[in-house]
Amino acid sequence: MNNQVNIITDSKLAELKKFLPVLLMAPYTRLILLAGSLAAGNPKPESDVDVIIVSQNNRIWLNRFFLEVLTRAFEIRRTKKDFANKICFNIFLSHKQPILPHQDSIGAGFYKNLKPVWGSELEIKNFWGNNSWIKKFNEIENVSLKKIILDNNSVFIKTLLEKILDYSGLGWLLEKISYRFQVYYLTKKFNQIVINKNSDDFDFKLTPNLIAYHFPISNYARAKKYSRSAVENNPTYKK
Repeated sequence: MNNQVNIITDSKLAELKKFLPVLLMAPYTRLILLAGSLAAGNPKPESDVDVIIVSQNNRIWLNRFFLEVLTRAFEIRRTKKDFANKICFNIFLSHKQPILPHQDSIGAGFYKNLKPVWGSELEIKNFWGNNSWIKKFNEIENVSLKKIILDNNSVFIKTLLEKILDYSGLGWLLEKISYRFQVYYLTKKFNQIVINKNSDDFDFKLTPNLIAYHFPISNYARAKKYSRSAVENNPTYKK
């Protein structure tokens, strides 16, 4: 069983390595972390490749826009029908305060397995320093500081785009436009998901420096869900 899991893991990591040059075309990416079942070492053949992105402060919405366009153009972004081995963006954080949401035991159990894929040593240490709360819920000696993929990828396009956007002033303007447009679209989309699924455990956070819509639900939400389920399934509580 372990051999099979290792084969699946190695195969998906090989796919991520092929995807990395595309991800590194997007301006304002500061750190890429592997998340989900692949980071935990227990992926299934149909699993996607979950990643968390740390973006330059006040540029996370523009960073997300470029990443969405690039991954869809190169057909490496997961879709409803095509998700195995495809990229799934979980969370976008600001590099100034890359603090993960939902700081409880459920969140810590998920985040403790995060593994750096790309970024400087300074960014990696800054990320874990801002999320030291994870150690309060998990007995882990050391978080992962070593990148899982050899970093020999060019960032020429990324750097060039950043200079053009910053020197022209377009970066600031496009960030504002990206924020307004994407918040409107995502809020409408996620509210509809909650309505359709009648779900209390789906959560999302959208702020100027945080985009989170695919992350572990909080203890509060889970407790609320299960307590309601217990009442509904217990005949003594039914009218």
